[in-house]
Amino acid sequence: MKTVLAIAEAIRRTLEWIAFASGWLMVIMATVITFDVLARKAGLELPYTKLQELEWHFHAAIFSLWMGYCYTINAHPRVDSLTEHLSLRRKAWIELAGCVLFAMPYVMLVSWYSLDFVAQSYRLNEMSDAAVGLTHRWVLKGIYAAGLWMVVAGILSVLLRVIAFLFGGRPQEEVNLQIGHTVAEV
Repeated sequence: MKTVLAIAEAIRRTLEWIAFASGWLMVIMATVITFDVLARKAGLELPYTKLQELEWHFHAAIFSLWMGYCYTINAHPRVDSLTEHLSLRRKAWIELAGCVLFAMPYVMLVSWYSLDFVAQSYRLNEMSDAAVGLTHRWVLKGIYAAGLWMVVAGILSVLLRVIAFLFGGRPQEEVNLQIGHTVAEV
């Protein structure tokens, strides 16, 4: 099970690196937003629609590049009020069932079709007239598709941790699960 946990941790670390590296896009996005707001207040005549679309492109890229990592650290939406009274082992079983039956099949299906979405945009040479800097839509769609595949990786990382916890015969203290609480908090 050490190998399973090592793989899970390597996936998590890779997703963390991508997320933190893409965090610098927030600085650029904040600069664009600040410029947009100040230019409006100053009454400058600028293509504000182009600036707003650029802001949305940065927002979509940041969101996409953080999705997978957020899943591994339990920063995704869930309804914990239904499971807060359950033991860690029961939560792990629920996480395992949810990942295997719902999350993984759905996200893999969406991720698979996202590749065609990007390819079709590339083949059509889909462009945006309103864009500042990013005119080729397939680039942004590619970032979103990559984000979806990172969610698949994030789910896989959590699944491996849950499997190690449930079937590895290791004490709870040795396995850091992201299924509602870390083991140290329980």
